[in-house]
Amino acid sequence: MKLKLENGDTLYYLGEARTLRVIREERSRARVKMAMDLLLLWVPYEADYAYRRDQLEKWYRKEAAVVFQEKAGEFAERLSVSFQDIRIKDQKSRWGSCSSKRNMNFNWRLLMAPEPVCDYVIIHELCHLVHMNHSADFWHLVESICPAYLQYKKWLRENGKQLYLF
Repeated sequence: MKLKLENGDTLYYLGEARTLRVIREERSRARVKMAMDLLLLWVPYEADYAYRRDQLEKWYRKEAAVVFQEKAGEFAERLSVSFQDIRIKDQKSRWGSCSSKRNMNFNWRLLMAPEPVCDYVIIHELCHLVHMNHSADFWHLVESICPAYLQYKKWLRENGKQLYLF
């Protein structure tokens, strides 16, 4: 069920529930801010669902770019690999991908998943910089950095649709 993006809706940030508060006021642009367990969304009085949705997606995309860049940098160092660029996308069937040009793509909705699940996807894609396949060596490398990867992979399979809240 899609959220209406109104007061009281629950959104997630790294698996933590945040209560949405929509503040309608005389303004020309939206603003989004996270404060404790709230996600505050200031919008013009006339803001409809599509506008609220777009503003929240823009905010999640910006946050994802920062968080995923930082995490990828940390895990890349542990794996002794380097990547070119990180792009934030809205793939329908993938959480992440890695190109032969060493570019990493991540679905912005992954930022709503629990943090260890995010870490697993980032580690998975970074391991493709060493093994561009899903061989036994690839999975051993994933496991060396993320020992509980099977549990996170299962979480995505069973709960991934819940990240398409809006």
